[in-house]
Amino acid sequence: MLDESSKNDVPPVVMEHLRGTRPWVKFCSLAGYITAMFIVIIALITVNKMINYFPFYQTAMLGAFYLIMATLFIIPSLRLSHYEKSITRLMVSNRIEDLEQAIAHQRAFWRQMGIMILILLVIYLFTLAFSAIAILSSQ
Repeated sequence: MLDESSKNDVPPVVMEHLRGTRPWVKFCSLAGYITAMFIVIIALITVNKMINYFPFYQTAMLGAFYLIMATLFIIPSLRLSHYEKSITRLMVSNRIEDLEQAIAHQRAFWRQMGIMILILLVIYLFTLAFSAIAILSSQ
């Protein structure tokens, strides 16, 4: 008969897969944060150089664009950080509840990535449609 604690243990194969996944999740999260930081640095340098040569609204729009780009890296990185931390907790506790939390963080990450991909596809479609209209109207 199984005792109460063994019912809550995570199977070793699941633990091994998540243990192998954790370093890559951490790497991707850190890479996203570092990329966002570089985008912000480039934004600051570019806006600083443009401020005296271009109208304020153009400089502000470019700065906003850079900040949006940085945010698009930070948001998934946050999700991955939560996922990585939940895997770390699971490695210590070996409890089903922590596995459920890790899977919930993973689900949230992939849901968000799916939404971002859908938004990108819509932007691409509008860009293609606008380009086709512009090309056809110029003839």
